[in-house]
Amino acid sequence: MNFKFIKQWATIGCFSLAVIFGLTQHTQAQQSRRRASFFCGTDGGEPATIARLPKNNGNTIPKTLIIWKIDDFKGYPPEKRCRLVSQKFQDNQNTGHLKYIVSGKANGWPVLCASKQNYNYIVDCPNSNVLMTLLQGDDSQDMIRKLEGLSTGHSNAPLKHFSDGALVSNGNLQAINVNKWIDNSAQTDIETVNQCMWRCE
Repeated sequence: MNFKFIKQWATIGCFSLAVIFGLTQHTQAQQSRRRASFFCGTDGGEPATIARLPKNNGNTIPKTLIIWKIDDFKGYPPEKRCRLVSQKFQDNQNTGHLKYIVSGKANGWPVLCASKQNYNYIVDCPNSNVLMTLLQGDDSQDMIRKLEGLSTGHSNAPLKHFSDGALVSNGNLQAINVNKWIDNSAQTDIETVNQCMWRCE
């Protein structure tokens, strides 16, 4: 057997693997750079869940998704809910589950659930995927519509504006397409985005 021939093909094989590995790493890095990150900051002096959206030029644009005003949960004022929910958004983004926000149930409570896919039924949501726990009797579908509208304003009521394409239907249920929700949300109306204005406990 020709040793020179084997050596030549081994070299080609190793080079090909190196190129494939390099391209894979480059693609993964590009995807990672283009994924939004989430944090609790302020918009107009109020606690807000904000997405930091990477742009191709390396800069980021802050986009306000939720402004926290309602104080419905005892022991969970808007500031605390902002921190908790924003962290849950980020955790589910890290695991790849934050493709859709769907209606769910967890421990007998209505919840909004991070999901890789849209469902046509109320899902049993794992605790790790719960973005927000609602009050007993709350309509999770109504909350999804409110959230989608709250991405562009400073009101607790559903807004007339709805981000085009962010609400998606599957049967009788609606979900939020997170990427479209972020893309169509208003840029945060402050010169400096304040992150973690309250003690992160």
